[in-house]
Amino acid sequence: MGSAATVAIVGSGVLIQLGSLNWEGPDLDGSNPIIVFAALRQFWSNYGAAVLTASVLLVLALIGLWIVLEALFRGGWKALWLYAGTAVARTVSLLGTAGIFIMLAIHYQSRETLFIGAVVVLGMWFIVGVFETLIRRDAVDLLATSLLPLSAVMCCLRLAEGLLAFVLLGSVASALLQTAEIGLTGVFAILVVMFWLVVQSYLLAVRYSAIDIMRRNVIRA
Repeated sequence: MGSAATVAIVGSGVLIQLGSLNWEGPDLDGSNPIIVFAALRQFWSNYGAAVLTASVLLVLALIGLWIVLEALFRGGWKALWLYAGTAVARTVSLLGTAGIFIMLAIHYQSRETLFIGAVVVLGMWFIVGVFETLIRRDAVDLLATSLLPLSAVMCCLRLAEGLLAFVLLGSVASALLQTAEIGLTGVFAILVVMFWLVVQSYLLAVRYSAIDIMRRNVIRA
């Protein structure tokens, strides 16, 4: 909600600034797509760098805030740096890999590169998630003692998490494509994201509990 409010405030400020500008050019009241496209192209050429920079800084600030709050509420002050460090490593590895494949796809104009990148990022999402969970729960020894059961449990939990995210995000995308009510669609998207955050937190707790149970069984054995 805080992220959505920040985006709404920044967007409102940009719209207010744009509204105060005096437009010099053709009348855009008519539905001429060529004129509208030319106006958008002129706007991007004048303000594109500023908009892109502000967007990147906003995204980075929200990611940093998310990492700090996640480390604080899930790890507490005692494990703050452990949770923050693993979250930074996860975010940098996933976003860095995705950014590399996106730049390659743009440079070579290849859809196959995007497909390969999506597969690689999904694989890294699974592997990084496994190592992140084991490090946070101090259970790295499970890789040597219970590799197959660990892989089976993590595959089931991560698969359920990925399928649920796909369904929820797909519903938002379908709503955006099939309705003209932007306001209602935005409210629906915010509700879906909030629901996903609750479910993702529950699945994360289940993942931690499963790792703790497996580690206790290994210690007893």
